[in-house]
Amino acid sequence: MGTEKKILVINPNTNAEMTRTIAAAAQSCADPRTKVDVWTNAAGPLSIEGFFDEVLSTPSLLEILVREEANYDAFVIACFSAHPAVTAGKEVIQKPVIGIFESSCLLSCLLGSKFSIVTTSARWEPLLEEGVRQIGLESRCAGVLSSGLAVLDLEEKSLEEVEAMLLSAGERAVERGAEVICLGCAGMAGLSEKLEERLHLPVVDPIASTVKLAEALIYQNLSTSKIGAYRSVEPRGTVGLSPTLADVYRG
Repeated sequence: MGTEKKILVINPNTNAEMTRTIAAAAQSCADPRTKVDVWTNAAGPLSIEGFFDEVLSTPSLLEILVREEANYDAFVIACFSAHPAVTAGKEVIQKPVIGIFESSCLLSCLLGSKFSIVTTSARWEPLLEEGVRQIGLESRCAGVLSSGLAVLDLEEKSLEEVEAMLLSAGERAVERGAEVICLGCAGMAGLSEKLEERLHLPVVDPIASTVKLAEALIYQNLSTSKIGAYRSVEPRGTVGLSPTLADVYRG
């Protein structure tokens, strides 16, 4: 079977209930040779609903990546957005750091010519549209559609109500030309199967798909390129940083 590989999945918000949802999806899909740990971020808001929330959640995420690099083979940032901790993490450590947003969208492109993202509140529509442009998939995306749910509604509303709202958004996505649906929130993990049955098209679970892609990188011994955009941080002085992050600048 070979040496056990280890993936750390980090919920970037501070909602422990959502972490349990993420853990169930991540651990159920992992290869028997892979150990998946799932942690809740140490600091930040209970849910991430925009740019400000993303930035506030980033320093503690980076501390985890730096501190735990030697203990894991890959890291997953479980926020469905172009989260700054993903690109910063690629720069600051050698091991693969992948976010559920980009990986889910890329996987969707393997399953159809056009995908749509079904997200939570309307607040996320422009943010994810911009994220799709950033990763170069604008021509493959049939749109970002809000389900009308807040992130915390995924824990507070009944399963039936959540599924009905996601189904309605999925139907609108199909009308706009989507051939694949990408579930646009970590809290939607585990909901893809029933939606696939109702919509009759592939529905990509953001957690399961990213864990499997992380495994693909690990078992092929692939890591982040350090010759261009993600070259290592250059040594210099710092002021006011935590000891963990200050050490990054010491080289």
